[in-house]
Amino acid sequence: MVTVVGSGVSGLTSAVALRRAGVDAHVVTDRPVDELVSWVAGAIWTIPGVTGEQPMADWALRTREVFAELAADPSTSVRPLLHRSLHRDDPGPIWWESTSWVERRRAPAGYAAELAIRGFVIEPPGYLAWLRRELESLGGTVTMRHVASLDDVRGDVVNATGLGAAQLADDRGLEPIRGQVVVVQAPDVVDGIADESDPGRISYVYPRSDEVVLGGTRQAGVADLAVDPRETERILTDALALEPRLRDAPPVDVRVGLRPGRDRPRVELEHDGERRIVHNYGHAGRGYLLSWGCAEQVRDLLVGARRA
Repeated sequence: MVTVVGSGVSGLTSAVALRRAGVDAHVVTDRPVDELVSWVAGAIWTIPGVTGEQPMADWALRTREVFAELAADPSTSVRPLLHRSLHRDDPGPIWWESTSWVERRRAPAGYAAELAIRGFVIEPPGYLAWLRRELESLGGTVTMRHVASLDDVRGDVVNATGLGAAQLADDRGLEPIRGQVVVVQAPDVVDGIADESDPGRISYVYPRSDEVVLGGTRQAGVADLAVDPRETERILTDALALEPRLRDAPPVDVRVGLRPGRDRPRVELEHDGERRIVHNYGHAGRGYLLSWGCAEQVRDLLVGARRA
């Protein structure tokens, strides 16, 4: 049996990938899903911010393939999204620009470049529920239990604990990255748009089926989960500049979460005596974007190790 510790998008996707490969995988978690950062994530598949460095690019592209399949089924809560990425300075040729789902467009005033990306929006409550149903349909379970140490878990382990890996894996390279988003009702907004030219003042508009998520913040080293009213106002102001149809869309919710920040995601095999531990954490704000690529690498690492 394999125990996947963590029930966010990385943990659930890893468990599903393992069950599909015939591995007896189950999930344990100490928090309900609506208390996880995966629940409040912006949760889109769009490529800016991913370098061409391997294996991250492969993880992202593989995840897009899976989301393209899932988007055909409304029950998955994955649907296509046209995303306009605006740049105040022309980024020049980008590795993913040559793909069939990216095109350059004439940039609006004040911008040097616009890239239109045919990606996907993932609605976390519905998608995480679908992942759990998929896991359970394959014979897997989700159990509420606190894991104080990976030594307390018998057998092989997948460590998908996000920020919890700072303690469970003694990873001092992890740090919280605070994210705050504002949710509004704006049914006329159907396309995504983002301006991340200034890393300290990112702005995006991501429509879902019944709400529009406006962002956001990316505050490294900040672990405060309290709503910052000043950030709320800044997010609303910047989003309106991107999308004028938000003018009459008052906020209905403000959400805050802590992304597991790391210089790069850790997806690797560790031997601990006779058992195997596969780590899958540290995705920062790219958990959904890389989810299936990372989960399938977890599967390959663990299945290969078990056969060795």
